[in-house]
Amino acid sequence: MGWEQTRPKPKIKKKLDKQRPFGVVLLYCPYMYDMLTIGDIKLDVFISLDRCSDKCDLQRNKVCFDFGEKISVDLQDQQVAGSAPNVAVALTRLGKKTAVLSNMGQDQTQKLAIEFLQKEGVETTYIKTYKGIASAYSAVLNLQGEKTILTAYVLESYHLPKQVKTKWFYLSEMGNGYEKLYKELVRRIKRDKTHLGFNPGNQQIRELKPELYDLIKDTTVLFVNVEEGQRIIKNRRVGIKTLAERLYKLGPEEVIITDGRNGAYGYDGTNLYKIPIFPGPRIEATGAGDSFASAYLGAKMHGLSMAEGLRWGTVNSAEVVLHIGPTRGLLTHRQIELRLKKNPKHQAQVI
Repeated sequence: MGWEQTRPKPKIKKKLDKQRPFGVVLLYCPYMYDMLTIGDIKLDVFISLDRCSDKCDLQRNKVCFDFGEKISVDLQDQQVAGSAPNVAVALTRLGKKTAVLSNMGQDQTQKLAIEFLQKEGVETTYIKTYKGIASAYSAVLNLQGEKTILTAYVLESYHLPKQVKTKWFYLSEMGNGYEKLYKELVRRIKRDKTHLGFNPGNQQIRELKPELYDLIKDTTVLFVNVEEGQRIIKNRRVGIKTLAERLYKLGPEEVIITDGRNGAYGYDGTNLYKIPIFPGPRIEATGAGDSFASAYLGAKMHGLSMAEGLRWGTVNSAEVVLHIGPTRGLLTHRQIELRLKKNPKHQAQVI
């Protein structure tokens, strides 16, 4: 099914604003979104490696299995996941109107995803279903709060729906065929003056095609971790300050760099901010980056500063890692504010 087959073209209607003088009307589009997220929706299976921790070298960050072995593990959970749905759900809980653009197979994962997203209040009109293919899938291997993810993507190409109206796009992980979408996004961003939050996926960073750099030029907020950023600038030894400056020179308005348990950084071309992680334990880290990015963007949509956005991001991610999976711990606007009020010393500093 395609987008045009599932929803009629939006019509401009007149709506009386009760807060305005009598007779004054506003024009509004019923399908305007604060954020349209783009990327694969997956079924994540969470597996604990505690039973086979003897095969894991934590000091060298290695997991070593012999071919042909049968390994005893514990199944922790199965959840609908992926950066696109994670960010859409997170921003919906922050009071924003969101939709997801994704390609899926006609299977049980698609049914679970539609049910989950609609329950969360996320628009599912732009989820396109294909017969004869499987939806994306991930096996998440967990040990002592850290994760390794094995992922299979949907190979169908993405295309922007012609009628969608949104203030922001958020682009995340996807498989083959992303080049045309990247070109479409560059044109749409320039035409509609739309903002873009961009977290390039592993395949895009591995291939480093011109389309990646062209899109980064028109990005509002670029989100990467330290390793991803170093790979994008093709220098694995560079420090944070130089890394932030070189990523900024590629064209984004803001650069956000996450560094695991070491916290996160933000660079706006003038100031480099650093913020530590929000205090608390860690149960499982899937979705920590997505929850950070979505809260940062939520703060930005509320007109807050980069420093305050970094505070929002750390609070949201700290709650997510207390739970198995990427969405159960996501906070509302009010919950973030209350946590920050109780921790006034948790601040971003210029370095």
